[in-house]
Amino acid sequence: MIAKWFRRTGYSVVAVFVFCLIAGCGDGKKGRQQADASGVPDSFPRTQTLYVGGFQWGPPASFNPLAVTPAWPVTGNMNLIYEALFGYDLLDGSLKGIIGKSYAIRDSVMEIELYENARWQNGVPLTTDDVIYSYTLHKKYATNFSTVWDFITDIIQLDDHRIEFTLNQENDNPLIMRDIIASVQILPRKVFEALEKESFEKIAAEAGTAPTNADVLNKVREWKNDEKPLGSGPYTLETYTDDRIVLKRFDNYWGNSLYGKKPPAPIYIIHRAYESNDKFNQALQEGNLDISQTFCPKIWEKFEYGVGTWYANEPYYIPGIIPALLMSVTKKPFSDVNFRRAAAHAIDYEKIRTEALYGYSPELQPGLIVPFGTEKEFFSADDAVSFGRLYDPDEARRILKEAGYTWGADGMLTITTPKGKPITLYATCPKGWTDWEATIKIAVAGMRSIGINVQEKFLEYPDWDNSLKSGMFDFSMKTPLPEQAASLPWSRFDQVMSSKNVLPVGEVMYRNEGRYRNERADRLLAAIPKISDPTTLKQTYRELNRLFMSEMPIIPLMYRPWLFYQFNTTYWSNFPTDKNPYAPPQCLMVGAGVRALWGIVPSGSN
Repeated sequence: MIAKWFRRTGYSVVAVFVFCLIAGCGDGKKGRQQADASGVPDSFPRTQTLYVGGFQWGPPASFNPLAVTPAWPVTGNMNLIYEALFGYDLLDGSLKGIIGKSYAIRDSVMEIELYENARWQNGVPLTTDDVIYSYTLHKKYATNFSTVWDFITDIIQLDDHRIEFTLNQENDNPLIMRDIIASVQILPRKVFEALEKESFEKIAAEAGTAPTNADVLNKVREWKNDEKPLGSGPYTLETYTDDRIVLKRFDNYWGNSLYGKKPPAPIYIIHRAYESNDKFNQALQEGNLDISQTFCPKIWEKFEYGVGTWYANEPYYIPGIIPALLMSVTKKPFSDVNFRRAAAHAIDYEKIRTEALYGYSPELQPGLIVPFGTEKEFFSADDAVSFGRLYDPDEARRILKEAGYTWGADGMLTITTPKGKPITLYATCPKGWTDWEATIKIAVAGMRSIGINVQEKFLEYPDWDNSLKSGMFDFSMKTPLPEQAASLPWSRFDQVMSSKNVLPVGEVMYRNEGRYRNERADRLLAAIPKISDPTTLKQTYRELNRLFMSEMPIIPLMYRPWLFYQFNTTYWSNFPTDKNPYAPPQCLMVGAGVRALWGIVPSGSN
């Protein structure tokens, strides 16, 4: 589920899921290390090395943060080599300081103060010059983060450690600004400015004319940056092969002063690559991985091998995202709200929860707000009760009958094309995503039981992705906003219900692929980011969620973990858990989860 979010969503969210299914074809051998016959390097002491997996699939192609798909850990919100200003904490929804010490929003201005002792790994101070340069790069070039400039108009330097973002008056959105400052990596100005200059001069010399910004960006992206990238984070790239990436601790990391003036516990962090989820899960069980972020069926069966999760019992993980069935609402029968509501009542969500998701989710409630964690305050139990039971086939049939639908002799609804030809609908998801395939089969069985003539169809990822973005689908499974961020639950609603920049079917969209339009939803979405009064904010969210439940533009299917945080205590211990929540369960490297690197210890030493 690759998500180059700033380009694909039209607004700024954390670019985290780029670590899933990244494919590369790095052909250079610089900095690469050979493995022994067993496939495991023999030069890294096990008690000093943290093995992780599930963030990189395929050989690393580039460690250039401006690449289209940079390799782990040079991806948004991975604060190991390059750092963002802040890190999102999924436990409380706050932003924890990384390079940024504090932030404040007032009168359409966001002021940020940096830690004065922030340094690049060469000892040079990291200042607001680097911050302004990094953000301006995304204005100058069409990068994955370019759309941050939809929300800001200027950056003003107050001094070496304070800056002001001027928010766009026509798109004033403090919620998205919080996502932005927790996502955009800060890059060393001297390094990348020199790279820009070199790229410009090379192209000009070859072509004999001044290159465009697009030409320069393409040339800049050719730089693999695979020999000791200069970052501000606690690790640097040591070496890599096609199936592993090795980071080494930077002992003089400036941020050690924030963690008791000591360095992170692991000297090395090694990302291992395996060919399948099953291989990742086996490596976790055997202790060859200390942290894994892959879907693992029946995780409880691995507990006897030293494997653990955030919770010791169901749901094991912290659910925070909502995979759903999207519907192409511009065409019949999906343009009929009665059909959409009936389809929603036909699906056995408890079966999805227990059989497709192995209990890694609480019971699904009506609406598009997660009823626990950081979104709990916006959820209304009374509205959920008023909606009625989610899985209610009798209610589904009643809705269809009152709306004038009829059933044929075969028990299927008599839905036809304008020429009278019976319509067969399809529910799609990417082929090989086994938990999604199982979910689709359960949903299809439920809808067929009330007479909807729908069949599952599992597509190759590019085919699924293309049909989804172009709006050429019936039902299609997707996770609106497949990560947790400071802007939730607003950004999830915005992904589904905003008609801003809706394009005709056939043209590519990265959000609201079903092309849903509702002026009331647009007004509520525009109002929420600027509301500061807690009571008014709750009331407005309640109104928006009621509208969602009455309109059902998509069908939520489950609550799913953003990250499958699971660990093995054979070699390392004191991982964060709900009983020991000193850091969020963000795999020791995502957002604010990086603080756990100072908390874990070699097993037997605590």
